[in-house]
Amino acid sequence: MNTDKKLIGIRIMQRRKDKGLTQEQLAEQLDMSKNHISSIECGKYMPTTKFIMSLCDVLGGTPDYYLVGTPSDTTDKISELVSQLPEQKQRIILKLLETYLDEFCSD
Repeated sequence: MNTDKKLIGIRIMQRRKDKGLTQEQLAEQLDMSKNHISSIECGKYMPTTKFIMSLCDVLGGTPDYYLVGTPSDTTDKISELVSQLPEQKQRIILKLLETYLDEFCSD
């Protein structure tokens, strides 16, 4: 299984925001620095098993949610639409999404 640090970070960020927590508040609850939380959310570091288990206690969810995610109908629809494009256009979409996520992650 190929795990994507950036996607894991995005799932953590989304769950944190859904719970109405700032990075500082989450860091305090996990007894970590805000910078470490930020680095994980931005996909710079792969979270440890201990971190994921603590995260589940604080934010809820299961380790598999954070590590592999749960596909949704929207995910399936996006995949279907992109798969209909020629490979060159798929690469452009990928670059656009990566650029968007880089900006989105600088929260």
